[in-house]
Amino acid sequence: MTTHRHLFNALAMALGLGLMSSAAMAGDEASNSKPAKAFTAGLDIREQADLKDIGLPAYPGARPQRDKEDDKESATIGFSFGPFGMKLVVSKFASSDDLDRIARYYQDALAGYGPVLDCSAGSPAALEAKARKSRGEKKDPNGCGDVGGDRNERVYKVGTEKNFRLVSLKPVGREVHFQLMKMELRGI
Repeated sequence: MTTHRHLFNALAMALGLGLMSSAAMAGDEASNSKPAKAFTAGLDIREQADLKDIGLPAYPGARPQRDKEDDKESATIGFSFGPFGMKLVVSKFASSDDLDRIARYYQDALAGYGPVLDCSAGSPAALEAKARKSRGEKKDPNGCGDVGGDRNERVYKVGTEKNFRLVSLKPVGREVHFQLMKMELRGI
């Protein structure tokens, strides 16, 4: 899924910006006579995720899903560097229920956070994001942006470019594999 590549790029960019900004802030603080603020930094990488952190319920009867035998069904990645930070929480599941039924369940769950965008390939919101990009226009911070999926994948998003929840669902054989995700970017 192209979402993973974009998330990795966002993490790399955020870390670089954090390093540059912190160096600049340290120089500014050294020249001021005011006491310096405490600087904090941290890294959190875990092979599990709590659905409370994502803010979405588990689909009834769904089971954790792994793409490969050594794959993990969930993860939490976060870092903070002064005023900058990022937190990504992902859980993967599989169900033998109908794709439309699972999609409706998560559209309803996402709606509790605001208007739900259908960012599936070919959807009006995804086509608008693609058209904006091809025209060289700035991304709509409340639009699909770079979020999207394969032709037969459904992707739903709620939130802004820097703080959103996302559900992607894809039929695989007689099952539906789906990912629940929350991304928060701070100061980036």
